[in-house]
Amino acid sequence: MEEGKGPAVESGKKTDIAGKGKGRSVEEAPNPKTLEGTQFSLVFNGHVQRDFIVERLIYKADGILGRGSTILLANCKEDGGGDWTGKQFAVKLSFPARTRQPEHILIERALDLATNGHQWALLHLPHIYDCPAIPFAEGTVQYRLKQVIPDDEERVLRIMVSEPLYSLDELKSAEEAAQVFYDILHIHHWLYEDAKIFHRDLSMGNIMFRRQNGKVYGVLNDFDLSSFLPLKGQPSSNWRTGTRPYMAYDLLNPKWHNADRGPLYRHDLESFRPLAFKKRPFNAWFSADDLTVSEKKLHFLFENGPLPIQEYFESFRTWLEPIRDCFGIGYASKSIIRSRALNAEEQETLLGNVTYAKMDEIMHSFEGKDLEKRSLSVMR
Repeated sequence: MEEGKGPAVESGKKTDIAGKGKGRSVEEAPNPKTLEGTQFSLVFNGHVQRDFIVERLIYKADGILGRGSTILLANCKEDGGGDWTGKQFAVKLSFPARTRQPEHILIERALDLATNGHQWALLHLPHIYDCPAIPFAEGTVQYRLKQVIPDDEERVLRIMVSEPLYSLDELKSAEEAAQVFYDILHIHHWLYEDAKIFHRDLSMGNIMFRRQNGKVYGVLNDFDLSSFLPLKGQPSSNWRTGTRPYMAYDLLNPKWHNADRGPLYRHDLESFRPLAFKKRPFNAWFSADDLTVSEKKLHFLFENGPLPIQEYFESFRTWLEPIRDCFGIGYASKSIIRSRALNAEEQETLLGNVTYAKMDEIMHSFEGKDLEKRSLSVMR
């Protein structure tokens, strides 16, 4: 679907979303906090109208209105051109920069490549039904802001309609959680190596799962910050790299950016680790500045003693402590080499201490039982 071609958003008592007089509006919510019961219509391709009702608010980003994402669980009440009636959908409203690679383009590229022995990847990627973009029309605040501040990023409203997925708090056991995390390790690596897509935002909210035939399958969601590889050259300060507590030490360290280095594969692996840690020691990481958080992260990597793991994830200690050792030894080894600059491979792997193979070796089993490696099960 072309940008600006739909969908129109209409319903009941109307409030403009993206442009005055453009028919892009939504009924004022019966419950302004949860949006539960809100009814709205999306007109796709200029003629197919689908009516929805919000069942619940899945997620709403904190921050400036018109910048963060909102995700709704909605039921299609009536479909004017297909078989959507009665089905549930996740509807994501976001306001990315117009020049940014659309999220659904990255996902569709990955889905297209999941063939000829790579079909296993389909179960670990989100399934998108539509994702149109609506530019802000003349007269809107966003449009006027661009006129006053030419360097300000021009943004659009994107409405992505996708299959609803389960969040991690809906897992039934630690064993299910282990399989989901192991799946994420593999789909993230497949995206990087085979689809040439760098996800760059492995945080708790972006790891989902689906159930099929009695099994759980980890799904890597939210490609807002993702990029095609190779990364295009630009100052490293321009790279958006996700949620601060989940960001790698390097990416929070001014020295890394001053050297004009960008994100690496191992930085995403480093983001993987905090998911199971107790919140209390790390609450301050959400509000502290980058330098403070980077210093605390380095101290955490070198600290002796047991990790502060959430009770639910205690059984993951056999994963988390060896993973911390990989990064701790890697950063320590890097810091003592002063006679020469590290080459690209040494930087990428912290001198061979942090690799996909090492993570797979640590995570391939849980409580004495081998987990299922999906790529191998498809090949057999």
